[in-house]
Amino acid sequence: MKGNRFLLLKADLQEELKNLERLKDELSQILNNLTDKPTFVELRAMGSILHDFYCGVEKVFKSIAVNVDGEIPKGEDWHTKLLNRMTIPVPGIRPRVIGEKLKEGLKELLTFRHLFRNIYGFELEWKKLKNLTKSLESIYKEIISEMEKFYKLIDSLAKE
Repeated sequence: MKGNRFLLLKADLQEELKNLERLKDELSQILNNLTDKPTFVELRAMGSILHDFYCGVEKVFKSIAVNVDGEIPKGEDWHTKLLNRMTIPVPGIRPRVIGEKLKEGLKELLTFRHLFRNIYGFELEWKKLKNLTKSLESIYKEIISEMEKFYKLIDSLAKE
């Protein structure tokens, strides 16, 4: 029965990664259709996608924290603590989930997510969004790569 819990976790994580792929593809579609400077509607759409992408990544991390680690960090800065925790191996529980390089890219998205929630959409600026939008593809690829490694742990836990 315990193994079922981990198989369900893996299925949930895989489903969430499909959602991240869809967001990456939506952003690519917007970027591919840009002729010059994005319109305010395109800026708002890109901001929303970047926001949603980080929220999806955080869902993955929360699922791991609950189902493997046994808890989600507490406090006002729990978002940052959760991201940091995913880079730390926990002896006897799990290896690290992501590496430092990916953490740095995700930290930028976390900062943007906070900003996006606290400004008006018309305050978004292309020069600030541009680098984030361009980096999303590589961040997505790194997440997929790291999660493939993590699935091996889940598979071994499911067999126990």
